[in-house]
Amino acid sequence: MTAALALVEQVWRRVRRGVPLKLYPILAPVHRLRRKHQIKSLAEDDERLRRTEPDLVAPPAELRYNVAGPCTIPQFLAAGDQTVTDIDRALHAIGRSLAGVTRLLDFGCGCGRLLLSLERQVPARVALSGCDVDARAVQWCQDHLRRARCVTNDPLPSAPFESGTFDLIWCGSVFTHLDEERQDQWLHELHRLLAPGGILLASVHGEACWASRLSAHRRAILQRDGMTFARFGLDAGVHPDWYQIAWHTEDYVRAHWGAIFRIVRYLPRGLHAYQDIVVAQRPM
Repeated sequence: MTAALALVEQVWRRVRRGVPLKLYPILAPVHRLRRKHQIKSLAEDDERLRRTEPDLVAPPAELRYNVAGPCTIPQFLAAGDQTVTDIDRALHAIGRSLAGVTRLLDFGCGCGRLLLSLERQVPARVALSGCDVDARAVQWCQDHLRRARCVTNDPLPSAPFESGTFDLIWCGSVFTHLDEERQDQWLHELHRLLAPGGILLASVHGEACWASRLSAHRRAILQRDGMTFARFGLDAGVHPDWYQIAWHTEDYVRAHWGAIFRIVRYLPRGLHAYQDIVVAQRPM
């Protein structure tokens, strides 16, 4: 880590800790400087790694940063493998497994973190698809993934797939960034895309994510409403302005999402031992 990056990190940690969510936009200049230095450092690390592993398939530092923050290529690939494990565990919790899947959609696929791992780990008979609003990330997937069919979707429904196409949809850290109106529109759309009896696995910021992070005032709002949405304003020009941060309670998910899907299980800290996983089914 360069001295400049170390200094930026020190400033970031010091100022971020005491700033309320509503004032986060004032941190945007520090965040942009931090992002710039981290991407530069990651790109240099990538160059060193690719000299020893020239055939390694992984997206560039900036695309990785957009979906996973400051992670190296090995960290990015390992996170994809861990997600495959977490998906399979969630399916086993309801008596299913990835081995029984035939048509899988990674909704919000980004630059292929999960799909890279799925291509290595699931049989060729499993049809893999991905979609995302980030056209640059989808283009990288189209250019580099061997099996998965990846397309760009609009910010609001509908997605470019036929009704009833998939028996499993994975939605990792997407509803963690949508307000309630967008959430509801996409929940209905994912219901359309699932075959009858199909499974939706979706991660949310549950209690493990908000208990120690949110202010007492915002936690009270969350407990009252079951969901809260905050505009951080840190990533202007990187992510769309509607892509911010949302937190959910289990009771809200069971009641609100349960009006659209059958909520089969709710798995606290099911994704990377941090986000909760909702296991929902389109009724037969």
